[in-house]
Amino acid sequence: MKIFLSGLESNEKPILNYLDDNNAHIRSGLMSYYYLDKKMASNPELFEEISSRCDQILIDSGAHSFQTGKKVSWVEYTKRYAEWIKRVDNEKILGYFEMDVDNIIGYDKVLELRAILEKVTDKIIPVWHKNRGIEEFKKMVQETRGNIIALTGFKNEDIRDDQFSAFVSYAHKHGKKVHCLGMTRNSVLRKILFDYVDSSSWKQGALYGNALVFKNGKIKTKNVSGRFTTDELFIIGLKSFMQLDKFYNAKWSKISHDLYKMWWFAIAHLKLKLGELT
Repeated sequence: MKIFLSGLESNEKPILNYLDDNNAHIRSGLMSYYYLDKKMASNPELFEEISSRCDQILIDSGAHSFQTGKKVSWVEYTKRYAEWIKRVDNEKILGYFEMDVDNIIGYDKVLELRAILEKVTDKIIPVWHKNRGIEEFKKMVQETRGNIIALTGFKNEDIRDDQFSAFVSYAHKHGKKVHCLGMTRNSVLRKILFDYVDSSSWKQGALYGNALVFKNGKIKTKNVSGRFTTDELFIIGLKSFMQLDKFYNAKWSKISHDLYKMWWFAIAHLKLKLGELT
């Protein structure tokens, strides 16, 4: 499991300075095309500056960043997104999330927008919402050309916490990796083997003057009341979530390894039994 740190395109200067000063890098980063597009007008090198300091990247379409009620030409926006993908795509980028704005324009229109994006890359990540239905989830898993499908992790929005296992199992059975958007709830991450999740929570402490500290596999909030600048709190949060990422990656790597050993032992034992019978 990898935890992608999202929102890297905002407050990027202290982050980049910290990484450079400490010869560090971000294992998994997620950026929003919507905000990159806005900020690159004044800093054309922004995407490259951030991506060069990440090992792997996911790109969000930014569709949900539009203000409610704002008039949007969805087709034109999607075409710009597609053209940008053509310019920047490289092996480091694992995928690009689709324009999952079903609640605004309907699923049929979302499929039309997805088709525009799929003309330029096989890395488009479809995002399932419950309005699409279970059969559409199965179809999405079976027919997606890319390697990743996505679920939303916002509590009780599309999927209850006790339902995630069934969705993940079905996708894995059909050879797809699963990304859960906005998911860093420990109660879920300790039970469900998502391939990828993401969170912008690492930034939230700084916004309220709190330090987010990693301890025993969890993130703890500490009131530090004016002892650190906002930029320093951003870095504390960044470092803590980088530790959280390493924790869950190690945890699930061990579990997967142990399960493999159990499976291998069971097969070997069965072969032995079958040999005895013959």
